[in-house]
Amino acid sequence: MSARAPLGGIRVLDFTHGVAGPYCSAVLGDLGADVVKIEKPERGDPTRYMNVSDRFHTRIPEVGGDYFLAINRNKRSVALDIKTDAGREAALGLAGWADIAVQNFRPGVLERAGLGYAALRAANPRIILANLSAYGEGPFADKPGMDVAVQARSGVMRLTGAADSTEPVKPGASLADFGGGIYLATAVLAALVDRGRTGEGQEVSVSLLDATMALLSNFSVAVMDGGADLRPMGSGHPQLVPYQAFPSADGHVVISAGTNKIYRTFCAAIGLPEIGDDPRFRTNQDRVRHRDQLVPLIAAAMRRRSTADWLGVLEAADVPCAPVNDMRQAFDDLARISPAMVVPTQHPEAGTLHLCGVPFRFGAMAGSIRRPPPMLGEHTEEVLAGTLGYGPERIAEMRRCKAI
Repeated sequence: MSARAPLGGIRVLDFTHGVAGPYCSAVLGDLGADVVKIEKPERGDPTRYMNVSDRFHTRIPEVGGDYFLAINRNKRSVALDIKTDAGREAALGLAGWADIAVQNFRPGVLERAGLGYAALRAANPRIILANLSAYGEGPFADKPGMDVAVQARSGVMRLTGAADSTEPVKPGASLADFGGGIYLATAVLAALVDRGRTGEGQEVSVSLLDATMALLSNFSVAVMDGGADLRPMGSGHPQLVPYQAFPSADGHVVISAGTNKIYRTFCAAIGLPEIGDDPRFRTNQDRVRHRDQLVPLIAAAMRRRSTADWLGVLEAADVPCAPVNDMRQAFDDLARISPAMVVPTQHPEAGTLHLCGVPFRFGAMAGSIRRPPPMLGEHTEEVLAGTLGYGPERIAEMRRCKAI
């Protein structure tokens, strides 16, 4: 018998598009919620057109690009034009059905469509409206913002890159989008707990900028109170040494000696026990101050052996370490180290998709991937008829007026 789902029975009305919002609703879906995704008829979510692999190129937009397929599992797709009267009426009907509505339009868009919080609350006083924006409610509230723009404004792009580089570098991960999505999902879960106490829904909001800056919390005191001037350090860390990638004879090995004990063990393992007790490097504070003297000593030693050799030596000594994988190696490693995180999923048109699994682990519950990413509008009639009770004639009329 399968474990119960943490959010089993919870219903989500998903107005999101792009990345951050759909990732939030995917997390809720992974935890067991029933997610109904509203998409623009014929066009759909913009990520249906975001593609890097050739395999899915000809299947856009009905199936979607590889980006859409990766972050929209566990959802049903309803193609609904909320700017039409019939579309608005259907959306309000779904608000009455839902526990949660999630949206990441620019400020005012949902209100102008007659679907702001006041309208949703009138349809359902228990509904939780989760808002995701680029910059929150301040002076930039009406400005558009994509992940790369938020990474630039947050300073992330000035922390990333080779040492002494003046070229801004975007990290490979979409930190603002995925950070914003998971922070919003956390806020939604807190609001559900509060609703259990009070019986009332509420609005919750997260901005991509706030979420990204929260991911930089470890630098806040150093910069705002300590006057630190942080610059790109390649793979290094401004507050820990050694904590970076070192070249081996055939690649790179990351070392993370986060304590003085691990540092001394590491030095002995690489054949340099003398630098483990060197007064210049005895504590982490010492090592940070003398980084420029220590790092070359370690680098010279690490170049003498292969990555595989060093991993064997360091893992035997219980020193935190890792190879620097490319993405193919990373996903192959994931399937070996954490097999539940690679989930083959059958899509009705795209065939087998290998999706990232659910990272949450519970003792008595389980998240799961129950549905493949939906085709555009795949569930429109199912939801209108089964959830709202619309008959064939009403659905046909909605098609005639292009509401669906």
